[in-house]
Amino acid sequence: MTGFVITQLSLCDFRGFSGEKSWTLGPLTKIIGHNYQGKSSIADAIAFALTGAPYFGGRDLDRLHHSGAAMMWVEAVLRTDEGKTHTVHRIRQNGRTVLSVDGATTTQERFAERFGSKDLILSLLNPLYFAEVLGGDGRKLIEQYLAPVSHETVLSKLSETMRELLKDEAISVPATYVKFRREELKELEKDRLVLNGQMEQTEMQRAKLQKDLAEKQARLAHAAAAFAPLEKRQNAQDFSAIDAELQKLSAQYDAVQDNSAETVRSELQNRLKAVHSRGYASENTTKLQKMQLDLQMLYGRYSDESARLGYLQKQGACPTCLRRMDAQGLSEVQSAYRQRLQKIRTDGTALRKQAETLNKEEQTRKTQFESWKASEIARLEQELQKISSASTADQQKALIKARIKELTAVRVLGGLTAEEQTQYSSLAAEKGRLESEIDAICKLLSGLPQGQKQALSDLDAKIAVLNDKLTAAKAYQAERAQLLFAPLQMHKAALKLIEASKSSGEVHDVFKLTYDGRDYVQLSLSERMRCGLEVVELLSRLSGRNYPLFVDNSESLCDLGAAQHAGQLILTRVVSGQTLQVQAAEPMQQKAG
Repeated sequence: MTGFVITQLSLCDFRGFSGEKSWTLGPLTKIIGHNYQGKSSIADAIAFALTGAPYFGGRDLDRLHHSGAAMMWVEAVLRTDEGKTHTVHRIRQNGRTVLSVDGATTTQERFAERFGSKDLILSLLNPLYFAEVLGGDGRKLIEQYLAPVSHETVLSKLSETMRELLKDEAISVPATYVKFRREELKELEKDRLVLNGQMEQTEMQRAKLQKDLAEKQARLAHAAAAFAPLEKRQNAQDFSAIDAELQKLSAQYDAVQDNSAETVRSELQNRLKAVHSRGYASENTTKLQKMQLDLQMLYGRYSDESARLGYLQKQGACPTCLRRMDAQGLSEVQSAYRQRLQKIRTDGTALRKQAETLNKEEQTRKTQFESWKASEIARLEQELQKISSASTADQQKALIKARIKELTAVRVLGGLTAEEQTQYSSLAAEKGRLESEIDAICKLLSGLPQGQKQALSDLDAKIAVLNDKLTAAKAYQAERAQLLFAPLQMHKAALKLIEASKSSGEVHDVFKLTYDGRDYVQLSLSERMRCGLEVVELLSRLSGRNYPLFVDNSESLCDLGAAQHAGQLILTRVVSGQTLQVQAAEPMQQKAG
């Protein structure tokens, strides 16, 4: 379809019109009337018939129904440039719209294949639609009617460095390429932020562990230095004489006639001594120590993360690289820090509860053990009191046993005094504990992530390359736009494709209309209308379509400016106190000049 005029427009229960209404339209149609008489409703009716949307687009079709009527319809009779007549009928009922052409139901997609897209029809019908509704999306509408610019032609306009960056890149649609690269850059920067935070956390953990390791190694060296001479003396003792005497005493003990009372008493005494010397021991001790160490590490992490978040909120800059951040970046980083703090709190709370539960269990077990020990001691002491005093044989055995015990103590103590043996045992226990703790710290150190600095460096290199490609792609996009839109010529209207930022001076790609050198947003209504009329003529020329043009509120124009519309022209004008009139008239004559 290259061109048509609307000869008849009919509607029913559409906007302010109750029941059926019908008007005859001509190549030039004048619509006059007071406000709220239905002039703009006729514009919506024509747009609805051709596109299924109102004059200014949008999806709120319920407002097109008169006073909430369940059904409304619009019908337009079209006469093509070839002299053929077609009837376009669109009905909407209960939220469902049905389109038919010449009595045959069709879809908007099939209709658009013949008549053009909704945006094209509305841009040709409504002079303000392209600028005020499509805005930047108008670029896509125009580009589909422009001759493509070859990739090689655009590259030839760029510097050698930029050409090298883009030589292997698929940028058939520059805007899409830039969008994807920006998304990729955003993800890389997020990854870098996370990796940098992880690396800082790792380094803090490593520094703390290494400090703890150095302290424990120093304590171990001190304990080992005190332990070495005692161990050397113990290993250097000759116990052959003591062993010989012990063997002789054992034989003498066996030679003395056995006495059952002494045997029972001795057994009870040994058992009593064993109970007295028995201390509470648990396999959970090491586990509790590990939990305390983990809690200390979590406390440190939480303090560090809180400090970073405080700096970020107060300064508005990255606490690591000190780079100022925009509102969106600041919000995202704050959210990330808060999530990590919440994670640390959750982990710490869970670990603390585990430790508290385990401590309670240990206290209960220890209390039970102490109760049992006191009860057992009392029982054994009662049994010892029941045994009669020892016989002569018992006394002999007692003397022998006392000597055996004395020599055995010397043997067990390894030639050390009791005080030295206590010191020996204490140092051995401390040495073993420190060795165990050092081994645990070494395992934690070896388990820390490796290669984070290299990974961060690799990420920085990727970000730098991507930034360079983005810069080159933006230059490519700007050059392509200049080449692509260079053939477009209008009288006073023009397309602005680049714009410098007022704050930074950086040049950005834009797609804006100007009129007589001024931005569209600065124009008066009459200037916006004239600018829009020039855009309509441009689109009509590019698309090869000569469609009806509906100029609403034409009282704001004394003439149509430089635009010369060759197709059907429908003008509305507000006339105070006048009821709605639709008049088909002869085409207007352009003013001289």
